[in-house]
Amino acid sequence: MRSPAWHRAVAMLVVLFGLASFRAEASMREVEPGSDPALKAGEGLVLMAVDTSVNVAMVRMNRDGKLFGSGVMRDLKEGHNFRLYAVSAGTYEWRELQLVFGYRYTLSDDEDFRFTVEPGRITYPGDLLFRPSSFWRARFASTNRSLAAIDWMQKTHPAIYAKYPLAFSGRYPDPFPAFYKPLRAAAKEDPSTLPDLREPALAYVLPLQPATLFKPERIVQASLNPAGTLLALQVRNGKDDWGVDLVDLQGRQASLMAKSAVKFDSVEWAGDDLLLLTVDPPHGQPMVIAIRMETDASGARRYTRINLPKGGWVVDTLPREPDHILFASMGRQSGLMVHRLDISSQKAVDEAKPQYRDRLNKGVKDDVWWMADGNGVLRLAVARRGEDHVLVLQENQVFRDVMKLGGETDLDPVGLSLDVRTLYALTDAGRGQRDLVEYDLGRNAVGRTLFSRPGVDVEHVLFDAQRAPIGVQFYEGGLLVSEYFQPEDARLGTLLAKAFPGKMVQIADRSRDGRHIVLDVDAADQPSQLYHLDTVKGTAELLDDAAPWLAAVRFVPAQVLSFKGKDGLPLEAFLTLPPGAGKRPLVVFPHGGPIGVADHLHFDREVQFVASLGYAVLQVNFRGSDGYGRAFREAAYGAFGTRIEDDIDAAIRAALARHPLDGDRMCMLGASYGGYSGLVAAVRWPERFRCVVSIAGPSDQALLFTSSDLGRTDASRATLEKYLGDPAKVLDEMQRQSPLYQYASIRAPVLLIHGLEDERVDYEHSRRMARMLTLAGQRPVGLAFEDEGHSFTSQENREKTWSAVAGFLRQHLGGDASVPASATRSAAAPETVALP
Repeated sequence: MRSPAWHRAVAMLVVLFGLASFRAEASMREVEPGSDPALKAGEGLVLMAVDTSVNVAMVRMNRDGKLFGSGVMRDLKEGHNFRLYAVSAGTYEWRELQLVFGYRYTLSDDEDFRFTVEPGRITYPGDLLFRPSSFWRARFASTNRSLAAIDWMQKTHPAIYAKYPLAFSGRYPDPFPAFYKPLRAAAKEDPSTLPDLREPALAYVLPLQPATLFKPERIVQASLNPAGTLLALQVRNGKDDWGVDLVDLQGRQASLMAKSAVKFDSVEWAGDDLLLLTVDPPHGQPMVIAIRMETDASGARRYTRINLPKGGWVVDTLPREPDHILFASMGRQSGLMVHRLDISSQKAVDEAKPQYRDRLNKGVKDDVWWMADGNGVLRLAVARRGEDHVLVLQENQVFRDVMKLGGETDLDPVGLSLDVRTLYALTDAGRGQRDLVEYDLGRNAVGRTLFSRPGVDVEHVLFDAQRAPIGVQFYEGGLLVSEYFQPEDARLGTLLAKAFPGKMVQIADRSRDGRHIVLDVDAADQPSQLYHLDTVKGTAELLDDAAPWLAAVRFVPAQVLSFKGKDGLPLEAFLTLPPGAGKRPLVVFPHGGPIGVADHLHFDREVQFVASLGYAVLQVNFRGSDGYGRAFREAAYGAFGTRIEDDIDAAIRAALARHPLDGDRMCMLGASYGGYSGLVAAVRWPERFRCVVSIAGPSDQALLFTSSDLGRTDASRATLEKYLGDPAKVLDEMQRQSPLYQYASIRAPVLLIHGLEDERVDYEHSRRMARMLTLAGQRPVGLAFEDEGHSFTSQENREKTWSAVAGFLRQHLGGDASVPASATRSAAAPETVALP
């Protein structure tokens, strides 16, 4: 029984805690709307903002790292919440968030969650972004949306906003609040009372409807059984309707063998007659389903479903033991467990009772994944080391860290030998291009170089059934080229190139003996098709179209332009030129990235959509694009808005000189960096382009450092600084290369399209750009989509986007461009291709 003295001590602690909390909250005085409080000596104002996808009970801030908080924001509703406080100057930090049902999150000790309040000004530390994914998991971030904060201040505290300077307090500077304030004050009317964007005119009567063209492909994945007799196709039949079709390659019969309301994460064979399907629903535990196939005397096939324990996944299929797999699961409190699981029947699975003490993955702390050798022995683990992940090698029960994963690593692992002695990787460290190398795990060193060609980056590596690399793929003149190491494989590559001239041929899967191969074939004017190649018969038979509703549509081929940039750098571009009389209007379509990304001659729905309107489309692999070697990529460092745009200009000039294009009717269209490039072009050449379309495009270089996921880790910040420079040192140059600050030079009409959940390029970029254009009397049209990120996932939103693009291009390029009379192919693709 507790003594009275103990109870008095507890009561005193409660009182002291309450007083401390009261004093802390009292030290952060909320400013009521319309009031203009007199600040005490050493006080400033802080504008707190929380963007949450659920209601929140409270968010606590601390001052100067002290135990007790300096203030609490309470009763926050879903969406944006703003509060203004008068506080003592000093360093503060976001520390804790509590949900309405009581669960609390403690924020990490991160500089992005700390901010300094200075006396005599309004400090805005950025929005606290809160996105919970479950009761115990959530994503937090700090993102700079100062224009939205300024609009709230102007509406709620106009006198205070007019009286005090407002500044963003973050790791990097943001000149926009100071830049915007006098311009806003000089405006005749308040632009914040208008929607950010005017509604664009949508085009509904089109030669090729977006609903048809942008419908997702039906075939998502192809997996061939080891014998090469059965092909499993994961197919999309409709929204929330996924299936697995089984194709008998001998009898050419297809049947539906599985259905699901969610996409299968993987479809893989554990043997010639045993298929494993992995499903990871958004709300629930992942599960693996085994489907065993049996054929009776009449040839009828029967399927038996075997449910594996929920919450687990397949580590290895153990080809030498077709009825067993290595299966991973999580113990309730103990961590990762890997067991050899008998999946010969449902009874065998149910009788298995995996225990932590019986696990195979012993000897590595904080392991999250394992890889086995050719004998099914666990040899290589991925383990956590603080915030990093490392590869851990097991040799004779001795464990050793061999490589750090992720971040700015010099190696990109692509394969592992059967004996787990050699890691196959791509690297350009100390090299002029991305090569294929062997990495000796025993010596922790790069060994042989398996493929290297000056100025050519390896794109893919081709492996045989024994996990040995047999060739590589790279792009040459926009086409995907396969180069094999051995003569017998090289012969196959040559035959495929002759059988499918001008096409992109990729190996989707191959049989154990290499006789049967599934090919994925596409081209600039042909959607993806699936072929079955029999190397003994020497024929490739068409199995199916990935998008059968497009099989009869006639698309426009593309051609390669080779030219030199302003400084003599060799460059490449692709022109898609619709047939017809007269000069064609030109849409310049720069790619995103811009570094490490490139355009190729694959089938591109967006390019074909614009071409279907009668407009030529120009894609440019400017400096920084992938595939041309390390020096070419690094030539883009510090070239955003300058030398990259010089390359695009050179491509336009080359295209106009060589092809029937109308230089007086040109528009810029792009997404991400391509959208930025379009806005820059409108600044640099105000009278050259009739319009600009920017989809999720940046408008402010410095803002990328404070409102993007690229600015949230040391590694990504270092990369940004390498590409753009440090805003603290080159801010003036960044402003000169940011369309936002050069808005007065833009004469061309602008269409802005953006997702409100974009964490790569925050919507703040388009909000700011729209505001400045509005102040200049050039109010843009556009679309802002809820629940969309940097790329759009909603089919409806994609259709609306491209209907808006079509309407905008027609409005400014004219609607008199003749469209090809025939919109269907004159002949269907051949069912069988005979190899030369």
